[in-house]
Amino acid sequence: MLSSRCFHHIPGVAALHITFVSLGMELLGVEYLSSYVKAGGHQTSLAHNPALFNDRFQLQIPWAAKWFDQDDQIVQRILDLKPDLLAFSCLTNVFQWSLEIARRVREQRDIPTIFGGVHPSAVPEFVMGYDQVDMVCQGEGEEPLLQVANALQAGRDVHGIDNIWSKEDGEIRKPERVSKFMTDLNALPFPDKELFAPTIPEKYVYRMMTGRGCPYRCTFCFNNFFANLPTEKTGNKQYVRRRSVENCLEELRQSKRRYNFSSVEFHDDIFTMDKDWLKEFLPRFKEEIGVPWICETHAKFMDDELAQLMKDTGCAGAKMGIQSLERAQYKSQVLKRAEKERDIIKTFDAFRKANLQLDADHILGLPDESDEALDYALEFYRKHTPSRLATFFLTYFPAVEITEKAHASGEITDEEMENIKAGNLLWYHQVHATTPAGREKLKRHAGFMIAFQILPAIPRPLRRFVKPEVLARIPFMVPLSRGIMATKMMVDWLVDGNFGALMYLRLYTHHMFGKGRKLNRVPPPETKLTLAAGK
Repeated sequence: MLSSRCFHHIPGVAALHITFVSLGMELLGVEYLSSYVKAGGHQTSLAHNPALFNDRFQLQIPWAAKWFDQDDQIVQRILDLKPDLLAFSCLTNVFQWSLEIARRVREQRDIPTIFGGVHPSAVPEFVMGYDQVDMVCQGEGEEPLLQVANALQAGRDVHGIDNIWSKEDGEIRKPERVSKFMTDLNALPFPDKELFAPTIPEKYVYRMMTGRGCPYRCTFCFNNFFANLPTEKTGNKQYVRRRSVENCLEELRQSKRRYNFSSVEFHDDIFTMDKDWLKEFLPRFKEEIGVPWICETHAKFMDDELAQLMKDTGCAGAKMGIQSLERAQYKSQVLKRAEKERDIIKTFDAFRKANLQLDADHILGLPDESDEALDYALEFYRKHTPSRLATFFLTYFPAVEITEKAHASGEITDEEMENIKAGNLLWYHQVHATTPAGREKLKRHAGFMIAFQILPAIPRPLRRFVKPEVLARIPFMVPLSRGIMATKMMVDWLVDGNFGALMYLRLYTHHMFGKGRKLNRVPPPETKLTLAAGK
């Protein structure tokens, strides 16, 4: 049922007050939105639920999550903040939570809402169908959100703003266009780290992006549709962008003085994409910032020289998606993956020579992937074993090519497709667990999941004894394999200095026993900008 409400103005407001509502980890995208609208003269605050033991990504323990649930505090904090606009940035797995918070707030106070991020951008008209959603921002949101704030402050209608879906008397109004991506990232204010500062332990990891966009369109990834959102034909060509070396270093210098962070995590889709840029940036990073760092890499953008440069400048490790070791034609046509097996081997060798940790991801349940591909992958990982091998069942996200094709072929029903749009994640094993043949196939996949996860913890001479068909028959082996993987991460930290597991532990300690316990009882954060962009 569509809402008949519409918000054309917020009367008597000198500067609009926007409260961002978030769940789980620090969100760089929200920090950029906050700094942008602050630079435009508005105020921001944050209502944040750390989602302990139910963070939707790594750690899910339902019975413990009930003890640390903060939804009631989140609703009360929003009411106490008295914002003029509620803003939700949603991945698919937090969309339903966001809707519930918006519904509970609306029961007590009529505050307009705007939903943005990957999930609303994928299915904006569907999201607009919910009563508690007044606007959706499709695509990049800095300039559209500022224009919405200006319009509400001035009493103007938001209809006509690029990227913004709205409602008028129950009718959904589509934007005339989705604007092209911002090309000059140096012109953006630095992310508003003050917004999330109370949620982060002291001397913690500093998360930043040196660029936006990915050159690839893997059929299971949000980049598959997001890059094609702009109405202008130039939008896709401008999708991959990078800040200048000096701009990135200036953010880090200011933040090092303010937060004294202990490490940096680069959140670029492929941090190693431009070797010349890295040759200029990394030596200066080591000299001026001098802390360990981690990043995402790709097998097409790695060699011995670059791996050694990373090691010499403080890299503590990197993550890389492999996803499948099926034949090259399958990977290029079905998955749109560009790397060849030789690229993966070259990357493994480069990290080994540089004595760098490399964590790899592998997806199980990809469509039409042969049984032989799994057998081959096991042999490959026995010979070429990364530091950690994380395995996942394929997740069907809305609007991406792999989901659309599964729906068209009947593998995903109309009802399941509606659930995906509603933010209820659908995994490959859920689709295929309904038939005896499907359950048998899933048992086989589970065996490989366990085998892949424990291989890095097994001495090389013993890896040939790791048998998926045996592991699949052992009770509780799936959770045990994850425990083995987590234990290896801790051992790697103790022996090699890998800080990933420690950072996760420190974050939970901060929220359970430290300052984070009072997160939703503190006064609204100051609205001043502490970091100023500099080209």
